[in-house]
Amino acid sequence: MFSNISLAKDTLNFPQPESLKADVNFWLRIYTEVTTSQGLIHDNERLNIIYERVSFAPDINHKARQKTIKQKKKYYESILLYLAANANKRLDSARHRKVKSLWPKATTANEFRKASKRLRFQLGQSDRFKQGLVRSGQWQPFIKKEFEKLGIPRELASLPHVESSFRSDARSHAGAAGLWQFTRSTGRRFMRIDHVVDERLDPFSATKAAGLLLKGNHEITGTWPLALTAYNHGAAGMRRAIKAMGGTNITKIVREYKGRTFGFASRNFYNAFVAANNIDENTSAYFGKVKRERPMIIQEVKLPSYYTAQGLMTAFGVKNNIFKSLNPALQATVWSNNKYVPKGYRLRLPLEKKKSQWKQLMASIARDERATEQKPDISYKVRRGDSLSKIAERFKVRTRQMVAINGLRSQHRIRIGQVLKLPAAAKEQINGAYQAAQDALFYTVRKGDRLSVIARKASVVETDIISLNKIKNKNHLYVGQKLRLRQDPDALSVATNEKVFTSKESVSGGVLQADPSDYLVAENGSVEIQSNETLGHFADWLSIKTSTLRALNKMTYKMRLVVGRRVKLDFSVVSAAAFEKKRLAYHKKMQDDFFNRFRVMKSYQRKLAKGGSVWLLAQKLNIPMWLLKQYNQTVDLNRIGAGTQLTLPAIERKTN
Repeated sequence: MFSNISLAKDTLNFPQPESLKADVNFWLRIYTEVTTSQGLIHDNERLNIIYERVSFAPDINHKARQKTIKQKKKYYESILLYLAANANKRLDSARHRKVKSLWPKATTANEFRKASKRLRFQLGQSDRFKQGLVRSGQWQPFIKKEFEKLGIPRELASLPHVESSFRSDARSHAGAAGLWQFTRSTGRRFMRIDHVVDERLDPFSATKAAGLLLKGNHEITGTWPLALTAYNHGAAGMRRAIKAMGGTNITKIVREYKGRTFGFASRNFYNAFVAANNIDENTSAYFGKVKRERPMIIQEVKLPSYYTAQGLMTAFGVKNNIFKSLNPALQATVWSNNKYVPKGYRLRLPLEKKKSQWKQLMASIARDERATEQKPDISYKVRRGDSLSKIAERFKVRTRQMVAINGLRSQHRIRIGQVLKLPAAAKEQINGAYQAAQDALFYTVRKGDRLSVIARKASVVETDIISLNKIKNKNHLYVGQKLRLRQDPDALSVATNEKVFTSKESVSGGVLQADPSDYLVAENGSVEIQSNETLGHFADWLSIKTSTLRALNKMTYKMRLVVGRRVKLDFSVVSAAAFEKKRLAYHKKMQDDFFNRFRVMKSYQRKLAKGGSVWLLAQKLNIPMWLLKQYNQTVDLNRIGAGTQLTLPAIERKTN
C-alpha cells in the first residue's frame, strides 16, 4: 500500500526509516481513503494490522456511533482471546482464520492476548483533509515565508493539516484553539490570550508563535522529528525520552519509550506529519486536481487609542462580516461593546487602500467612539446555589453573554468560588448598591461640618472616627477631606448582597506545557533542581524539616543547591504525586506572573563578553533566570566564561 509514493523530499531534516513506513502508510490511508463517516478498527501499536473498516449512516448520533465502536472492539477482542487460547490449533471458523492471517505466522499466544487489549478506533479524515487543502491556500504562502525568516524548514507549513485542517476557528476538547491548536498555557508565552483578544485565532500571530515554538523545540531536542513530537508532547517530555532512550533516534523512541504520558497521539505525531506533508506536496496523486484558495493579503494598522468596534467599522466603511473575518482574534466582549478594541492592537483591513489612507479615516472617528483606557471588568464570585442563568437574571444580562465573556464551554459548568466576568450592562445594576456601601463607609467633609455632628448623623462614635483616621486635632478638619466612618470590611458585600468587585483586565492560565524544565520525580526519588528553588521549598512541599533533606543529601549548612544538579527527597509524609503538584503550582504562578506582562518575540544568539556575568546580562535584558535557563538547557549557567554562546529570548511588554 502506497509503496511507490515518495515521502518527504527533505529526508535529511525529516528522515523516513523503513521501520516506520507502515505507520506513515496508516496515516496516508486515514487522510486520503477513509472519510469522517468511516473509521478503522486497528492495533494501536502495529498500525499495519487493520481488522475492519467501519461505516456509519450519515444521520447517526454520537451515542449510537460509540455503541457500534464498542461492539466492534468487543467482537475482535473475543476473537483475539480465542486465538490466544488456540494459538497452535487448526481453526475451523473463517472469522478466526481471517484475523489470524493479519498476523505473522510465528505470533505467540501471549502476543494475541496483549493484542486483545490494544484495540483502537480511528475516525477517517479524507473529506476533511481535502477541505483543508483548499483552505491551506490562504495561509501557506505566509507560513512558508515566515518560517524562512526564522531559518526553519518550509515543510513545517504542512503541520496545520494535522492540527486543525487549516481551520483558524478550530477548537479542541482540551482547550486548544486556532490554526496551530495552541493551548492557553503554551500560547501565552508568545501571544496575548484573554477575554478581549485571543491571538491563537489569528493565523498571522499564531504562525509566528508556532515558528518560535518549533524552533525552540529543535534547539532543545536537536532533531526535527523530536521537535515535532515535542509540539504535541512538550519539550520537557522529549528531554526525558532522549535521556531514557540514550539518544535521539525517532524509531527507538516511538517503539520503546514508555513515558507515563507518552501515548498514542505523541507516538504517532511525527508519522502523521510526514503523511500530511507527503499529501501536501503530491496532492494530485491522492485527490486529483484541487483548487486552493487565494492567499490572504491584508493591510495592518496599529491602533493609537482604544476604539469601539462599531466606530472603526463605520469610519472605515468595512462591513461587519468582513471586519470580523479579518480580525478573528477580537473576542465577543469587543463585538458586544463590553470592551474596546485595545490600544496597540494591529487591526487587519482589506488591501483596497494604502495604510496612510486608513490612518486618515481613523483620525475622523468621533470622540465618543474612542477612549484613553480600557473598560474595567466587573466580576462576581459564584456562591452555593448559583447557576449561570440565575446570575444573568440577577444582573439583567443574557446567559449567552456570560458564556461568551467568560469563555465557558457550557452554561451548566460553574463552580463555587469561581470568579465570573459580567458584561458592562451589569454595571448599572451594581453601581447604586456600591455607592450606598461607600456612603456607609466614608464621608467627605463639607463647609461648616464638625466631627461630633458627622458622628451623630452616621450613628458612629466620635472617638472611633478619630482613631480610624488618625486625627490629631478634631477641630482641624478641611473641606473635601475624606473620613472613614466604619471599619466593617463587610459593608460592601452586605449592602450589595452579591460579592461584586471591579478590576482591570487580567489574563489567567498556566505556562508549563511550553517549559522544557523537568519537574517530575525520578524512580530513585530524586529531582533535577530548577531556578528559584531552595531546600526550604522542597522541605515545605514535602512537609518535613530542611535538616532531614540535608542529612539525606549529606549537605552542610553552608552548601547551597545548584541548578541542574539532582537532590534526593524524602516521601515519608507526602507522596511524589502530591509533591509534584505543589512544585508545579509554584512554578506556574511564577511564570504566570511574568507572562501576564511579557511575551517572547524571538530568540537570538549572543556570546558572553569578557568579564561578563550571566546574572547581570539577565538583569539588563529583563530576562528572569528561570527563562534564561529554559533557553539554555545544555549550558551550565553556574560555570560559564567569556565566549560562551547563549540563546536569549527577546522580551516585549504586552499591551493592556
